[in-house]
Amino acid sequence: MAFIVHDPCVNGTAVFELTARDRKKLAARLALPADVRAVAVRTPSGEIELPAAAQRAVEQLLAELASGSSVHVLADDHELTTAQAGELLGLSRTFVVRLIDDGVLPAHYAGTHRRLRTSDVLAYARQRQHRFDAVAAIAHGDVAIGIPYR
Repeated sequence: MAFIVHDPCVNGTAVFELTARDRKKLAARLALPADVRAVAVRTPSGEIELPAAAQRAVEQLLAELASGSSVHVLADDHELTTAQAGELLGLSRTFVVRLIDDGVLPAHYAGTHRRLRTSDVLAYARQRQHRFDAVAAIAHGDVAIGIPYR
């Protein structure tokens, strides 16, 4: 199955998307039991079966592609602009700058421009998601015991 690269390596970020036909084929393959869909990589010197952790990562990547989502592949130490970090977090660039200025999100300067490491942005995203999940659990608990949620 071929990946169609729409915008290869823009500022070190690769974006991959699949055609609708390939998405359907991939979704059907991912619906098979895990023991039938082992992930391997073909190279000129032969086929390499991926270790379990790499296989799970590739399957998650393929599931996202099959659903029609664009997938961005970033290294942990890749530097992002505030606009890129905002896009990754679903926040405005201005809000990301405020988070940096408030010391919530680590960043450094490259000249006069702020830069953030991908790993720091993703750690903040996980932390933020945990807070959202905790608030949702509290709201769900309140509703379960009869406290109205507005």
